[in-house]
Amino acid sequence: MKKRVSLFASSLILAACATSSEVDFPAFAVTATFETPVMASSGDSADDPAIYINANGGGFIAGTDKQAGLYIYKLDGTQRDFMPVGMINNVDLREGFKHQGQEYVLLVASDDETNAIITMLYDPKTDDFLTPQNGRIATGTVSPYGICLGRMPNGSFHAGVTTKDGRFVQYEMEYSAGMQASKLREISVAKQTEGCDFDDRTGKVYVAVEEGDLSQYLSAPDANGTATEIARIRNYGLKADLEGVTVYKDGADGGYVIVSSQGNNSYGVFNLPELTFAGRFSIADGVVDGVSSTDGIAVTSTPTSRFPKGFLVVQDDMDDTSPRNDELKKQNFKIIDWRDIEGQLAK
Repeated sequence: MKKRVSLFASSLILAACATSSEVDFPAFAVTATFETPVMASSGDSADDPAIYINANGGGFIAGTDKQAGLYIYKLDGTQRDFMPVGMINNVDLREGFKHQGQEYVLLVASDDETNAIITMLYDPKTDDFLTPQNGRIATGTVSPYGICLGRMPNGSFHAGVTTKDGRFVQYEMEYSAGMQASKLREISVAKQTEGCDFDDRTGKVYVAVEEGDLSQYLSAPDANGTATEIARIRNYGLKADLEGVTVYKDGADGGYVIVSSQGNNSYGVFNLPELTFAGRFSIADGVVDGVSSTDGIAVTSTPTSRFPKGFLVVQDDMDDTSPRNDELKKQNFKIIDWRDIEGQLAK
């Protein structure tokens, strides 16, 4: 596909502008249903999850280890695989990617140590993972920090990359004698961008700025770079850094967009399509320990036998089995029944 590269300075359209405090918008508490094993790496390791659910309600959870590679967990949280693909930060996936005449689940991961997008394929027919030719795609001067993957109305697959120097860069992902990433557009937001998520239903993409805001953009590569601001830090009790972003899909355009408020161990939730505040929650001690300082998050509304309305996966900065030491601590992912969250949200 012909490359279309342009630079936009994002102008903000305020959707929520009132400054508020944690007292004004207190967080309600939920508990995790179960957790994954702690990672072999110590210190700052776990970061971002992604979820795949197949037509039969099976699937897997992928989770990054920033020091070593990608873990694959079964839907009960137990470890299935580990792929030593390097120091990757974030991961996302979409099904239906065509490779040599067959459809696969495409996984993309960000590597800001070597400036590359890492790609993997999952074959739902054989239940196997494989590395495509040219699976590590160099991104030049773009240093991928966060990453998200979307499927456009025309069937093409787009990866969105966030960077520490304050950019959102969009690529088309294709396979033609090897994996390729064609740069389509670049949006500058001046401050460090972090989590992002495409909503394939509505042609929108959501981007978090660590010390700024959560905003919505049109995802079409020829759209302008105007941002619709949903909330800034200090709105609705949100506190920097804003980290992971994920969309819970309900119907044609409903559901929620969720952002990790790392500075106060909570998560802000906003109604779709209205972008109104729905609530803020934390994850307290329960069957497993609670969660603090979350980086990446992922949610699915696809039902499984255990979670008929889907579930949320969040990174936990310090599992309760680990030493109280930043260099020795152990990290993992917690899984929360979506019904426990949605029952306390405001419409």
